[in-house]
Amino acid sequence: MYQIGLFLLAVLAGALPFAVPQACGQALREGLALCAGPLLLSLFPFLVVSSLLVQCPAGDLLAIPLRPAAWCIGVQAPCAARVLLIGLFGGFAPAANAAAQAVRTGQLTPRQADALLPACVCSGPSFVVLTVGQTLLHSTELGILLFLAQLSAGYLTAALLNRLSGAGQPAPYTAPPPEAPPPQLTDLLTNATMAYLKLCGFVLFFRMLAAGVGAVFPPAVGTVCAMLLEVCSGCDLAACTGPWGSLLCCAALSVQGLSVLLQVRALCPPEMTLRPLLAGRLLHLPLSVGLFWLLLPQGEQSVFSTLPPQVVPMRRLPPDCLLLVFFVCCLAVCQLTRLLQKPDPEPKETVVNRAER
Repeated sequence: MYQIGLFLLAVLAGALPFAVPQACGQALREGLALCAGPLLLSLFPFLVVSSLLVQCPAGDLLAIPLRPAAWCIGVQAPCAARVLLIGLFGGFAPAANAAAQAVRTGQLTPRQADALLPACVCSGPSFVVLTVGQTLLHSTELGILLFLAQLSAGYLTAALLNRLSGAGQPAPYTAPPPEAPPPQLTDLLTNATMAYLKLCGFVLFFRMLAAGVGAVFPPAVGTVCAMLLEVCSGCDLAACTGPWGSLLCCAALSVQGLSVLLQVRALCPPEMTLRPLLAGRLLHLPLSVGLFWLLLPQGEQSVFSTLPPQVVPMRRLPPDCLLLVFFVCCLAVCQLTRLLQKPDPEPKETVVNRAER
C-alpha cells in the first residue's frame, strides 16, 4: 500500500502541472506567500520556543495546569505537561518538535511521546480562530468553538487510547544524564530553520496537489481530496460548500491531511512509531464533529434548518444535560476498559486439580 501511495503521488505530481497549469501555479504562488508571511510569523518562533521550553525545567511552572491531562493520558514525566502546553498554543509542528527534542534528550521515552501526540497534533489557535473562523466562516465565535472541539477531542482520544491499549502503568521516567552539556542557541536556531524549510516543502507540494485535484474533479470530490491532502486547502474549500461549511471545516481540522502527518513524521525521530496518532485520527473525527455540533451556537439554526423563521430549534444542550451525557460516556468507557482488561478465567483442568487436592 505504501508503494502504491507513492506511485499515485508521483503520477499526480507529474500530470497535474500539465493538466491544470494555471491552478497549480496559483497554488504554488499562494503557498510561497503563505510561507513567507503568516506561516513564518506563526510557526518559526514557536519552533524555537518549543526547543527552548522543552529543555528548560522552569517551564514546569507554566505547564502545571496541564499535568492532570498528562496523567490521564498515562504519561507522568514532568516534561509531558510542557509538550502539551506547546501544542496548546503552537499547534502540531511545535508540539511534534518538542516531543522529538524530549525523546532525544531522554526526558520522554518514544512510547510516552507517541502517547502524547494524539492530544498535540492539532492546528494552532491563531489558524483556527483567525483564519478558519474569522476569515473563512466570517465568525470568530465559530472559530473558538472549532478550536475547543478539536482540542477536547484530542485529549479525549489520547486518554481513551491509553485506556484501551492497557498501558495503565507508564514507562519509568529516566531523566537526562547530568553530565550532558546544555543546549547551544546556535544549534537550536539551526534545527528550527531546517525544520521550517521541511514544513514549507510539504505545504507547497500538497497545496499544489490539492489545487490541481480540485480543478480536475467535481467540486464535491475536489473538496474531499483537499481535506485528505492539506488542511489549509481543505478548510478553504469546505467553507465554500454553503450550509455544511462549518461542520466540514471541523472535519478537515480533525483529519489534518496527509501533509500534516508527513510533517510530524519528518520532525519526529525514527524510534517514534506514530501508531497512536494514526489510530487516533479515526476516533478524533466523530468526537470533534459531535462536540462541535453540541456546542453549535443558536445563530446557526437558520443555516441548517428548513423550518419557517417563526420556529427556532435548539442546537445547544442545557448544561445539566451536557454534563449528564458526559458522565454517561465516562461510565461507558470505564466499563469497557474493565471488560478489556479483565483476566481470563482459569481453565477447567486447574479447577478440577484444586478440587481433587
